[in-house]
Amino acid sequence: MSGYFLKDPDSELEVSVDWRAGYLKRNERVSDDLGWTIRPVEDVPGELRVVLQECGATISKATFEGGIPGRIYMVSSRIMTTLGRELERTLMFRVAERNLP
Repeated sequence: MSGYFLKDPDSELEVSVDWRAGYLKRNERVSDDLGWTIRPVEDVPGELRVVLQECGATISKATFEGGIPGRIYMVSSRIMTTLGRELERTLMFRVAERNLP
């Protein structure tokens, strides 16, 4: 994946990872959700955080809130598969305030 997700700090953003798209082998499924990580992360008010996450046999989803305007975050989802493989996919988020008229 190239590019990034644009996120307003005052809005929630839901993203999903479809592990079938170039990650899972034939007849392989997700067996365990190893969670989402955010980098960089600091203990400051308004920092980007995961507020909801779920994982199925082929798709991981998470909802994010917050984020410091002007900051770029690397957000990663990790899973374990039925074949014993640990997979990770990293997405880029750029936080910017939406300028509405």
